[in-house]
Amino acid sequence: MTFTLQTRPGSKRERTRDQLLVSAQSLLMEAGTAALGLRQITKHAGMVHASFYNYYPDVAALIGDLGELLGATHAAAMATPGQDGDDPAARFARITRQTLRIVAAQPDFGRLMFDVGLPSDRLGAELRLRLRMDIAEGVARGQFTVADVDLATSMIAGALTGLALDLHRGTLGFARIDPATALLLTHLGLDQAEAERLAHAAIDFPPPPELPMRWLALPSATQPLAGELS
Repeated sequence: MTFTLQTRPGSKRERTRDQLLVSAQSLLMEAGTAALGLRQITKHAGMVHASFYNYYPDVAALIGDLGELLGATHAAAMATPGQDGDDPAARFARITRQTLRIVAAQPDFGRLMFDVGLPSDRLGAELRLRLRMDIAEGVARGQFTVADVDLATSMIAGALTGLALDLHRGTLGFARIDPATALLLTHLGLDQAEAERLAHAAIDFPPPPELPMRWLALPSATQPLAGELS
């Protein structure tokens, strides 16, 4: 797969950082992390290899930043203030459905998550935090009946990862997303009828995030540049 870098606003340093990340994504999609080297990245980006160290101390740091970018890209895609009416169960249902739809509709996003060797826990940490907040709020409001919020969060996060992987591999089809969401809601103790309603509610889901991912493509690119002192 060949990725192209579109012009985005931002400083030259920010654009160059994104250029390195775009090159890394293209190389990862071709050969995975095992074949990802500093000279390969800089050559693909059209840079002198020594200039890489102005941004990252090593390739592992770049891969870590790409993992952070994966989590931030997902978080930005999920951010739709007011759409859920401040209802944690509705928010849980929408984020679950939208996350699984991204994997099902954008195979390359699934490849970045599961196939190329990125640290998937960066996305998992962001999603797990959102899940825990919604589960805890749902318990406080009497919507969910969960004795141990942390245990429930771990189990639901694991279920979501498994569902996403099965959707990516084709083991499950797109039509199973909404029933799976309803099942997860009932596992949290939500009334069956309400779970079905939320899991099948008509929502105008946005398209999946565009690839390649870039910090400057996010609504607010506020992450500090790698190697930059605060």
